[in-house]
Amino acid sequence: MSLTDDEIKLYDTIRFIEPEVLNYFYKVTQSLRLSSRYEIFRFLALSTKDVGQDSSGADKKEINLPIIHPEGFTGLQNDVRIVSFMISAETLLETCYVLRKDNWEDHAWLYQRLVETEKIRKIRRFLAGKGEAFFNNIIVALPDNVRFCDDAGNQVSLDQIGANQHCSLELYKEWNSICVIDGQHRIYAHYEGPTTDSLEPQIASLRKKLHLLVTGLVFPQEMSPMERAQIQSQIFVDINSNAKVVPPDVLLHIEMISNPFSDIGIARRVISKLNKKKVFLNMFELSLVDDSKIKVASIVKFALRYLVTLNPSEGKASFYSYWPGNKNAIAAENQNALDAYIAFCAEYLDGYFSAVKKRFHSYWTQNNSKLLSVILINGFIIAYTRQLKGNGIQGSDFYDKKFEKLDIDFSKDSFEYTSSQYRKFSNEILEKAFELDPDIV
Repeated sequence: MSLTDDEIKLYDTIRFIEPEVLNYFYKVTQSLRLSSRYEIFRFLALSTKDVGQDSSGADKKEINLPIIHPEGFTGLQNDVRIVSFMISAETLLETCYVLRKDNWEDHAWLYQRLVETEKIRKIRRFLAGKGEAFFNNIIVALPDNVRFCDDAGNQVSLDQIGANQHCSLELYKEWNSICVIDGQHRIYAHYEGPTTDSLEPQIASLRKKLHLLVTGLVFPQEMSPMERAQIQSQIFVDINSNAKVVPPDVLLHIEMISNPFSDIGIARRVISKLNKKKVFLNMFELSLVDDSKIKVASIVKFALRYLVTLNPSEGKASFYSYWPGNKNAIAAENQNALDAYIAFCAEYLDGYFSAVKKRFHSYWTQNNSKLLSVILINGFIIAYTRQLKGNGIQGSDFYDKKFEKLDIDFSKDSFEYTSSQYRKFSNEILEKAFELDPDIV
């Protein structure tokens, strides 16, 4: 309608939805599904007493939560205090809101990013699979009407909390009363989904059951909205700009510990085993203090996992298909059997790459050749996996003869394959060395 602000003010009982606002709500509802209704209520300036059946005192339902309050100073200025508590995901969904900078509000104190749909869904799948709460805390700003009470229910000022061993936080269960500073994706992953959402039955139970650890800021009531927003936005920046991305190999190492029988876990241990054998002796970067060594994350994730997996895809083969060891023990997750299988994988890979090293020895020892790059190693591993079903397990003599037919210039300036072209390079190995059609294997 192209109305000016002055024109809109003439119709103070009407809420106008501009195209960009409608687009915002479309994106939010796609991400938060039925739980997005609380933001729509906020847009319409509705409170709990305005929606649903009229029930005396319904909008004054209290939430009492035991708190942790640091005795020392936190470094926050202007008499801002903090408390920590546990609250159910369901209650937090019903009472929280986020100051997103791209939303419908018309003021300058917005700083949060737009919610990411795929990130929400990824966390939601994690919740449904694990059934556990997150251990890292959510950061929020608490409303001015928050109260603190001792065991007898008597109100206690914030300054007196430290003198009481047991105190609780008392909140009114009001929509859009708790402002989320950091952690919106972890909260909204518990959203209420429609009946078509396959994860909703599991998440519906977890919403009530799981409690999130929350750290709440309590502002002096006389502090202006601008000052509050400045403090909140700075905390958001401090958390997100200083958060360091976890290195890929650290994540692989954690996977190896938490799920040792997974293809990732096995592959990571095979790399460790190869690092102690003759061909790749001490060549892999297995620690953050290892400099100028072969990085392993892409080798594990994009190539080796498929060669060592206990569950190869239909029509495919892995080392496990030919392992002569006790597979019943593996099925029972016997650690000794897993160790034996990992040793088996490392032994045959060492033999395979010894043939590569023998055929291309001059490139293997050159610092500026591409032979010991991730691209080359992945290409050779993928070729090994693809020819395995036809040739089975073989010794290094077999590969010596095969690689006699392979003639490739691995010098840095001449090698034509670039990052991530692992499969394309494996096609050349299959055609020239193994005389196999890449479209078939």
